[in-house]
Amino acid sequence: MQAIPVITGKPMRKDSSCINVLTCVHYIQSVLSEVPYRELFAGIAGNNSFLVTDEDTGRLVPVAKEYLLEPGNWISNALLNRVYLNTISILNDPDAIYKAGCNIFNTAVGGQVFLMRLAGVQTIINRLPLENAKFNQNRSIKIVKNQNGLAMVRIYWDDDPAVTKLFCDMNRGVYEGLGKLTGNPAAVKERVCQFEGGKFCECQIRWKAKPVYSRCMDLIRWRISREIIEELERRIEEVNTNRLKQERTIELRTKDLQRQKRIIDKAQKFLSRYVPSQLVKKILAGEVEPVRDHSRRKLTLFFSDIKDFTRITDAMEPEDMGRLLNEYFSCMNDIIQNYEGTLANITGDALFVFFGAPDGTNDRDHALRCVQMAIDMQHKMTELQQKWFYEGIEYPLQIRCGINTGMATVGSFGSRYRSEYSAMGMQVNLASRLETACKPGKILISHATWALVNDQIGCRPMETIEVKGFSRPVRAYEIDPADENGRDSAGMTRALTAQKIFLDN
Repeated sequence: MQAIPVITGKPMRKDSSCINVLTCVHYIQSVLSEVPYRELFAGIAGNNSFLVTDEDTGRLVPVAKEYLLEPGNWISNALLNRVYLNTISILNDPDAIYKAGCNIFNTAVGGQVFLMRLAGVQTIINRLPLENAKFNQNRSIKIVKNQNGLAMVRIYWDDDPAVTKLFCDMNRGVYEGLGKLTGNPAAVKERVCQFEGGKFCECQIRWKAKPVYSRCMDLIRWRISREIIEELERRIEEVNTNRLKQERTIELRTKDLQRQKRIIDKAQKFLSRYVPSQLVKKILAGEVEPVRDHSRRKLTLFFSDIKDFTRITDAMEPEDMGRLLNEYFSCMNDIIQNYEGTLANITGDALFVFFGAPDGTNDRDHALRCVQMAIDMQHKMTELQQKWFYEGIEYPLQIRCGINTGMATVGSFGSRYRSEYSAMGMQVNLASRLETACKPGKILISHATWALVNDQIGCRPMETIEVKGFSRPVRAYEIDPADENGRDSAGMTRALTAQKIFLDN
């Protein structure tokens, strides 16, 4: 089970509704036969700078196309500015955003806009501050003047580097689009611009004034539709309130998930000190049964211990001995983890490791990784011997390694209160006996293991050894980690072994 990477950071700011993105989409659609979404969302979709909270998992994820095309979603000024720039690039038109703004009332507000057409330009301008708040949080609007045929609207933009003149172009286009909304063309002139040195943007909106009787008819139609509009607004506000509550819930879930992940990561590091790392992953993934069950498997088994460790450490202070052991086990464990072995247990200064469970590949791979692990351990011991000598350890510490490949019973052994994941059987005992018979600084392997690694690793045949519990002598092979001949010595091994077999017969 592969863990899903968790993205850290914060969700992007909610400055603008995605209706602004849809405005660009619809304008591009009116110019081109098809919207090139890849170019429109270039540098946006999948960018870890634009993160949103996934509603299903509560995780932070990069913003996707589907999110950007939903008018109820919100995005940052930086993202919207990127959409504006991409729109201009696609259409090769510096006025594309202004023209898109003129087209905005064909985009999204639906039935509410249809009803507002009954009201006329003057009434709609009065509603601009309220309507703006529904779709933009990056500006505030003040109506300076609003008469029949003339209005002055003042816009104060947020102090955000991501807000550029393109936002002003869109806004100017929107005001010009008011005329299209009512069928009464409006002319917009920007008298002051915040992006050209002004403290704010001020737009003068002119349209053809209606005669009194026409305005009276508009007023009657407006009053008839007013209750419908208020009901629509109430429902929209209710939806927005529920959305905000949902977003708050998602944010809390995200924080809780991140907190739980930190706890799990800490638990995994802690458990890995006492339980094989492969088992830790299975336990945390809920795969407990495969760990608890017993099974017969072909494993490559490894034992090691430090020769004369008790005699050497008798003269040491307990604190020094503890420090030395901790350093030794830390170095050995790093090597075990590197070769993905299963550390079954540590008894005193002895290690028991096996390959092939709980996860396995094939017998040859298990044996090669196990033998190479043992070689690396012996090389590491050479480094530690020099280090410890200069730290006052007079006698060099050397380890013996025994390796065997064979069938064993593997699973959880112990009581309901305490158990360990280990392997048992005659083949396990043989690996332990090989370690006892091994010379310090060397590695002793069985014939079964030799058959799997001899073409890759140089081995020297040894005299057969008597092993308690086995009726016949056991053939063994020695690996000298100091031998760097590799494949050359492997050929010699095969020749010597063939000669020995011939002589034995």
